[in-house]
Amino acid sequence: MVELDFSIVLAFILIMVLITPLVLSIYYRKKTKVDKGLQFAYHGLSYRRKFLRNLYSIPICIVALAIIYWVEGFTNLFIFFTLFFIVLFGIQTSYNYIKWKKEED
Repeated sequence: MVELDFSIVLAFILIMVLITPLVLSIYYRKKTKVDKGLQFAYHGLSYRRKFLRNLYSIPICIVALAIIYWVEGFTNLFIFFTLFFIVLFGIQTSYNYIKWKKEED
């Protein structure tokens, strides 16, 4: 079996991580959004449920940052990921809250 270069594997994983949300977003675009009950796919949720799921993800983000801190210590990588998670979380949560309130009107 041929060994794949690490950069090729990393590029494949990155492409899959970027393409999967795009495909799911297109698939769920015209479907009715779920506001009650169990829905595995994030894109199938209403904005209210997306907002709540973002709030539920706070402990997961804290655990992820704690693991990075434990492995790396207080380094530039830790600071980068902390700021990245905070900014990304803030933008996503604000967007979902604003869309939820517009949808509610």
